[in-house]
Amino acid sequence: MRLPSMANQRTYLHTLIRGLVVRHFPGKQNCAAREIAEFWAGHALEDSEVDFGGFSRKMNGSRAFDVYDLFALIQITGDKRPIAAFGDVQEGNVPPSIPMPVLAARAAKESGEAVSAAIEGGDLGEIAMEAGEAEAAHREIRENAEAAIRASSGGVTPIRKA
Repeated sequence: MRLPSMANQRTYLHTLIRGLVVRHFPGKQNCAAREIAEFWAGHALEDSEVDFGGFSRKMNGSRAFDVYDLFALIQITGDKRPIAAFGDVQEGNVPPSIPMPVLAARAAKESGEAVSAAIEGGDLGEIAMEAGEAEAAHREIRENAEAAIRASSGGVTPIRKA
């Protein structure tokens, strides 16, 4: 049996772990960083003791999640889907990437819901949740584009200035 390329496996596993964070900590990436750090410390930590920047780099893909992050997230959230995903990768069952137009349509829908919730000025929790879902949808577009660039450029993501 032939496994998918290493880049596809890494992208798939990164997306799963990042999705776990987004799903259980919508719009609250720093809360996830704190929860993981406190899980391993065994007690509450001060802000200066939590590597928020490092976790942000893991979320945006410039640093890899490690097994300690995954283990802590599984324990904190109780979500065991990433464990099943490891089996999928070993079996070569990595799902194909989602076409960019589908990702764009999903991002447009989530963005519209976030803007609508903000205009209505209702529940702040709903506004934050919708904005978090929109952010995740836009991030998925970026991650898929970067993965495609890396795959076509030998594993390197070229930096473009805005």
